[in-house]
Amino acid sequence: MSSFLNSISLSPPIVFIIFMLSGWALLAGGRKIAASSEDSEGKHMHYSCGEDLDVPSFSLNYHQFFRLALLFGILHIVALVIATIPAESDIRFLPVLYLISAGVCMFILLEYDERKRSDQ
Repeated sequence: MSSFLNSISLSPPIVFIIFMLSGWALLAGGRKIAASSEDSEGKHMHYSCGEDLDVPSFSLNYHQFFRLALLFGILHIVALVIATIPAESDIRFLPVLYLISAGVCMFILLEYDERKRSDQ
């Protein structure tokens, strides 16, 4: 009976519910002890070292967004592969190969973007 309860209490849905409830309890407790203040104009603005800066508005189109997402994906995969190579391995050329290939990919993506901008 004990192993059955142990396996149920460690199942992902039950653990998820436990963490959601504990997060909700922390949030509710934090709201109770937080200092209250009245709403003002600058309360929800970005902090810029005391400067009053206008936030520039820009919009990415579909292709720009996915190009940027692809660049971040490439960089994260390269960082993951390099970080997981064992220090005592004999394949010292692999991190350099990944860095060079990532640089080529980023150059191609950025060059394509610059050409497209100059054509417009």
